[in-house]
Amino acid sequence: MNNTVSVILPCYNVAPYLDVCLNSLVNQTLQDIEIICVNDGSTDSTLAVLQCWERKDHRIRVINQENGGLSAARNAGMDLAQGEYIGFVDPDDYVEYSMYERLLETARSSRADVTACGYVAFSDCNGTIMEEWSRSPAAGVEECVRESVFHSDSVWCRMESIACNKLYLRSFLEKCALKFVPSFRKGEDDVFWLMLLPHMGRLAVIPDRLYWYRKQRKGAISYQWEICGCPYGLDMERLEYVTSYWCNISWQESALSRGWMAYLLKRFLLAHVSSAEEIFRVLDDCSRKELVKRYREWFAVSGLSPEFKGLRSWDRKFCRLLDGRGPEKLVFPRLIYRLMGFCSGRRGRYYRLKLYLSSCL
Repeated sequence: MNNTVSVILPCYNVAPYLDVCLNSLVNQTLQDIEIICVNDGSTDSTLAVLQCWERKDHRIRVINQENGGLSAARNAGMDLAQGEYIGFVDPDDYVEYSMYERLLETARSSRADVTACGYVAFSDCNGTIMEEWSRSPAAGVEECVRESVFHSDSVWCRMESIACNKLYLRSFLEKCALKFVPSFRKGEDDVFWLMLLPHMGRLAVIPDRLYWYRKQRKGAISYQWEICGCPYGLDMERLEYVTSYWCNISWQESALSRGWMAYLLKRFLLAHVSSAEEIFRVLDDCSRKELVKRYREWFAVSGLSPEFKGLRSWDRKFCRLLDGRGPEKLVFPRLIYRLMGFCSGRRGRYYRLKLYLSSCL
C-alpha cells in the first residue's frame, strides 16, 4: 500500500544536522509517510548517519548517488516517491511534528494541487529567530491559478517560491512532467515554482509557521549570497529560462495580459536595473555590451516594452534606457551625464548609467 506523503531529503555533507531533521520527520503526527534520503556524494559521515536512521525506522529509505547537486538529488527522490503527496525538506532544517498532518488536511479539504504553510527563519550562528526572513501568510485558496490575474495579494504570490514549506499532489507533478533544473545550482526553487504556476488549478495556504528554515550556515551557498548578494548573471539566467519555458508552452500572451511577465521583471530584474550603474562600473566593455544585449533581448521577448506598464516612474525610465530608448541626442551629452551624475538618489544613478551606456554602445 502506498504511503500518503513522500518526504524527500537531499543530503550533501550535512552530518551534524541530520539527527535534528530526521527526528522531526519520524515523529510526525502523520505516521503514514515515507522518508527518501538521497545522499548526493557526501564526503563526510552523512551516509553513515543516514544508514543508522534507516536501520531504526522502516519508513526511511536511503539512496546513494554521485554528487549532482540539490536539483539532481530532489529529482532522484521524486522518481522513487510512492506517496499520494510529495514534500521536500532541506537536511539542515527541521519541521514541526504536526506539519504534514496540517498540510494534508488543508490539501484534501481544499482539493489543492499545492498547499503551503508559513515558516520561521533562524540563524545557525546563535539560533536567533530572523523575523525579517520569516513568513506567516494570510490563509486563502486560489481557485484557478492559471487563469488568475497577478496582484500583490494573490494566494500564489503570498506563498513564496521556496520548495520546502509545501505539499505537492504527486499526480499533478507527474501530469506537468516537470522536475528541478540541474543546471541551476542556486535559485532552483524560483525556476521550479514559476514553471509550475501556469499548470496549476487550486492552491491553498495556511498561516501557521510549521517549517524551520536555517540561515547563515557557513559553507552553504545561500550563506555566501546573504553576504555578497545574488549575482546579477544568475537572475538573468532564471529570467530567461522561465520566459523561454512560458513561450514554449504558449503562455507568453497570457502571462503578459495577466501581469505575470511584469511580475517576472519586478522579481528578477528591477533590483539590478535600478542599480545597473554599480554593475556596469565593475564590468569591462565587452561584458557591458553583452549584458545590455541580454536586457534588450528579454525586453523584446517579454512584450513589456516600450510602455513597461505597472512600473513606477523611475523604474520605467531605467528600463527604457536599457532597452535602447535613450540616451537623448544632446550637445556634449557625456559632459551633461557626468554633471547630472552628481545628483543624489535615483536621478544620479540614472545619469551615471547613461554615461556608461554612451561609452560602451
